[in-house]
Amino acid sequence: MNQLHDRPEWYNAITSNCTTNIRTQHVVAKPAPWDWRILVDGKGDELLYERGVLNRNLPFAELKRRAHINARANDADNAPDFSERIRLEAALR
Repeated sequence: MNQLHDRPEWYNAITSNCTTNIRTQHVVAKPAPWDWRILVDGKGDELLYERGVLNRNLPFAELKRRAHINARANDADNAPDFSERIRLEAALR
């Protein structure tokens, strides 16, 4: 905190934002290659799929369709088993 107090770091939509800063939070021997999709909202899932981080047993479009939970979440609403219900329904599709 003292370091930030002495030298504030300012948010920058392109070079210093939530997504780009994730890359600086973990020390790794060989960082993943830079890709423009890191900067663009809505493209991270495609990048992770392409790199094999996400399950590739389905085509990307089908995986994304199955992962979209808005309708299931709305149906489950405030149910005490909300988490289980959205996962169960996803598994059945």
